[in-house]
Amino acid sequence: MKVLKFGGTSVSSVETVNNISNILKKSTENQIIVCSALSKVTNMLTEAAEKAAAGDISYKEICTQIEKRHYDFIDELIEKSQQADLKDIIHTNIASLEKVLEAIFFLNELSTRAYYIIVSFGEKMSNAIIYRFLKIHNGSVGYLDSSQIIITRTVNDKEHVNRSVTYKNIKDNYDPNFKITVAPGFISKSENGYATTLGRGGSDYTAALYAAALDAELLEIWTDVSGIYTSDPRKVKSASPLPKVSYKEALELSNFGAKVIYAPTIQPVLEKNIPMVILNTFRPEDKGTLVTVETDDTKPIKAFSTMDDIAMITFSGTGLVGTTGIAGRLFNTLSRNNVNIIIICQASSEMSICLVIDAKDANKAVKAINEEFDFEIRKGTIDKTEAQMEYSILAMVGEGMKNAAGLTGKAFTALGSANINIHAIAQDSTEINVSIVVKKEDSVKALNVLHDSFFNA
Repeated sequence: MKVLKFGGTSVSSVETVNNISNILKKSTENQIIVCSALSKVTNMLTEAAEKAAAGDISYKEICTQIEKRHYDFIDELIEKSQQADLKDIIHTNIASLEKVLEAIFFLNELSTRAYYIIVSFGEKMSNAIIYRFLKIHNGSVGYLDSSQIIITRTVNDKEHVNRSVTYKNIKDNYDPNFKITVAPGFISKSENGYATTLGRGGSDYTAALYAAALDAELLEIWTDVSGIYTSDPRKVKSASPLPKVSYKEALELSNFGAKVIYAPTIQPVLEKNIPMVILNTFRPEDKGTLVTVETDDTKPIKAFSTMDDIAMITFSGTGLVGTTGIAGRLFNTLSRNNVNIIIICQASSEMSICLVIDAKDANKAVKAINEEFDFEIRKGTIDKTEAQMEYSILAMVGEGMKNAAGLTGKAFTALGSANINIHAIAQDSTEINVSIVVKKEDSVKALNVLHDSFFNA
């Protein structure tokens, strides 16, 4: 059996849903199909929640728009004689949504739990429609309610999937007598019984969990691009899809800005050695990108990607030199304040530590560091910390880099020739990723310069 995931743009029109139906008909084996909410609906739900919390009554207009969007989608897809109670299902969901939003409106407060409930309506409604359509056109179709099957637990104020319980639930509830089974993506439930979600991009993760639990032969991620590209095609016009990458390369690219795949998706299928392929719903004839344990050895560098809106923090002072425990205090302070460190650099002189973090955490990080080291700052052994904003990380990714000499030098030469200044560099011992920090205003130019140097010479 195999698992197929279809994103929001893949369930946005009659054409794309017919494409899904035809894709499923081509296979004789059992299939689980995981769908996202209709395109932009999750954003609309988030906007409605924020307006309600701000006391803005226009959240009701957004609910009306969402309901009409689903009604119109039903009318386009399904003949009136076969709609039965489908619009009633949508109306019931919208009524429940409005009750939650009304409570938020009067409280002027949006809690995390309330937010989870609100955004979960998108997947519930879209998958109800897809399920009905496939029952009409594809015959034997079952349904799994992911909101009751995928279980999360809270760790450090964040929801994480309890895989052992989730896998058992999937095995216990999956019925192989159905050739096709619809399972909503993104939505889940906590161990305590309240609604949770798997985060933006969580439908990919949902599909991977189903694939791993049932030892699927293949996981297909259907999206609006033809695989993983050599760079972001919106920024680099000459970028092209890669035929094959390894799990490790895909994980590095997803962590550094490649939006085609959601990073947590990789771990479940990697553990079970389940191949994954990234395909295009709008161009189903394209081969896409195969993701497996092995990589394509003919290409030492697979792709370049960028992560924007980055801040740099330099923690420096004579008090760092030869002093045990300073770095530990620094990292513990940031950990307590939920600041994720993306890159760490330290010179052999031990005079400074450079930290690269998400720009939205910069003020919080600076405040935490200066409070932790207030005594040393007043004493003059450590400098007061400040954040430098408007940076980007440029990632050079490929498993073959460790066996090929001169690639990093070639990259630095290309950037230098284009008058692009490098502000920090990081590379770990696996040599899969070389991360280069540049000014945000130079990031697109740098991306094109490197792409041209290695792929368009």
